[in-house]
Amino acid sequence: MAQVAPSVTVLAIFATIVVAAWIVTVATAGNLNDLIMVQVTGAAPVSLGTFLALVGVMMAAMMLPAALPMVTAYRGLATLDSNPTEGTVRTFVFSAMYLLLWLLFTGAALVLLVALGLMGMTSGVGLLAPGLVLIAAGTYQFTSWKSYCLTKCRTPVGFVMEHWRTGRKGAARMGLSHGIYCLGCCWVLMLVVFVTGAMSLLWMVGFAGLVLAEKVWSRGETLALVIGAASVVAGVGATYWIASMSGWL
Repeated sequence: MAQVAPSVTVLAIFATIVVAAWIVTVATAGNLNDLIMVQVTGAAPVSLGTFLALVGVMMAAMMLPAALPMVTAYRGLATLDSNPTEGTVRTFVFSAMYLLLWLLFTGAALVLLVALGLMGMTSGVGLLAPGLVLIAAGTYQFTSWKSYCLTKCRTPVGFVMEHWRTGRKGAARMGLSHGIYCLGCCWVLMLVVFVTGAMSLLWMVGFAGLVLAEKVWSRGETLALVIGAASVVAGVGATYWIASMSGWL
């Protein structure tokens, strides 16, 4: 099914949001690491709010570029179903619910990973976490669920037509539905960024680029398999090397 070309307005809004989000993410990366630790030890409400705000900005920076084709497809039909102004409002609701789902997942995952000792400085068997997560992420790339979710994300017009719901409540439901499929595509790779990259900006940029390529590149499905194979090989190598250096082999 044909893709819907994004309007200049949509591109300008997305570009502004993404650039601003990346600027904030780069400027506050160290603060976010500190706030993650605060959440585990028991945060005051203001700390929790700041933590969620920074995670939300990070998600906007990483996930909005890959969501542009889907958001554009949704806005096209929402505008036809109502009018340009209402279509824009529904598009905002759709996008906000998509990001909200990623915010909830990411915030919970970060706190849980730190609580389990799988981020930052680790010791003992925790040293094996990066390699094992890489193996798990690579294996997941070959599963039917990954393939199914990626197919949904790679066909924006088809997704919008299949899941269409009218009104703003419908936009919220569709945004959540798209978020679920997007999570199905990328949740394990996101864990790789957290566990292996320890919130490194380089890993964040790499993840965002891979997610975008999987969804919009004509060979995105093949790329997903290449990523899977590379992750497994890297994970096995890292696990073996760490085990050997630690005297466990």
